[in-house]
Amino acid sequence: MKNWGIKYWLLVFIQIFVSELKAENDSINVHLNGQVVVWTTSQFENPMMIQPGGRFVPSLTGKWNLNENTFFDFETSLNINGNVTFENYKYNALDGQIKPYRVWARLATEKLELRAGLQKINFGQAKMFRPLMWFDGMDVRDPLQLTDGVYGILGKYFFENNANIWAWGLIGNKNRKGWEFNATEQWKPETGGRVELPLFNGEIGLSTNYRKVHAINLLSSKWNDYQLLNESRIGLDGKWDIGAGIWFESSTTITEQNNIMISRFQDMWNVGVDYTFPVGSGLGATVEYLRFHAGDRFLIEGMTLNLLGSMFTYPLSIMDNISLMLFYVPGQNMLFNYASWSRTYDKWSIYAIGFINPANAQMITFQANSKNLFSGKGVQLMVSYNF
Repeated sequence: MKNWGIKYWLLVFIQIFVSELKAENDSINVHLNGQVVVWTTSQFENPMMIQPGGRFVPSLTGKWNLNENTFFDFETSLNINGNVTFENYKYNALDGQIKPYRVWARLATEKLELRAGLQKINFGQAKMFRPLMWFDGMDVRDPLQLTDGVYGILGKYFFENNANIWAWGLIGNKNRKGWEFNATEQWKPETGGRVELPLFNGEIGLSTNYRKVHAINLLSSKWNDYQLLNESRIGLDGKWDIGAGIWFESSTTITEQNNIMISRFQDMWNVGVDYTFPVGSGLGATVEYLRFHAGDRFLIEGMTLNLLGSMFTYPLSIMDNISLMLFYVPGQNMLFNYASWSRTYDKWSIYAIGFINPANAQMITFQANSKNLFSGKGVQLMVSYNF
């Protein structure tokens, strides 16, 4: 509660400060907008589960043009959400939270950008299985693409030839992000960077990151049996257009040697292709392959998981779209199926998703601390309003 109080008053201070600044300077544009979402997910298993829920994300954004090529902008927003779970039509659980969603300020010029605060940081080329999902938890199955942010400072510099370089420093992020098995030590800085370079008719990127991890000994009976370990990551990705779009994306995590059963290497390799077939209004097809490995030797021994994914999209009209996603786990012979329809108006969006999945399997694309809402067979209905 103490940390939430500090974040709340920070939001209030920014809103008051911007309101006073706007009153003295007409070049500042401030807008209150946001999103309201309601949904119901039904799982037709035994027991049958029904979970209605809602989310409200109010957002205050502003921009101040300092001169022709320089501006200052900001965003402050909250994530207010809750849901109720019923098991065989009987009340089972209630869950909800109020937390900051974005609280950042940015100074940008023609070539340089500096952004500080609670923000979204994401990069890479993969569409479904993202080895470079280091700082976000976006799920390809989520039509709204919502994700928690991270606290830190991000700088970008853009060169004349479309090359760019990133550098970041993060702190205060204790929850697991993306693929992480171990949480970051909250008040130890996390640092890294990225370089993107044009290559032929595409681009290639190199990313690095370093952090201290709070690694818990899963084999110990003591709840406080953990070690602080050094962890380094390196990622390489690229994308090109050869008629079809092709890409690769990889990430290798190296954790210092330890005696608490934490794998030293965690590596992921993704290759993908997409193409729009000239069928009707255009049938979009995407195929990806992911290899995940964790063990004490690079690429070999330890645990390996292969994952195949395909996604097909087709516009029925200007407002209506349908899509189909299929994920297959070779060896375990598991097949995940998702079919969806969406209709989009100026401010309203309606989604209907049906799924047929293994009843007790967790999809690998889930964020580490997220709940599995798509196990077994079921449907999800969702309505979103943007103001």
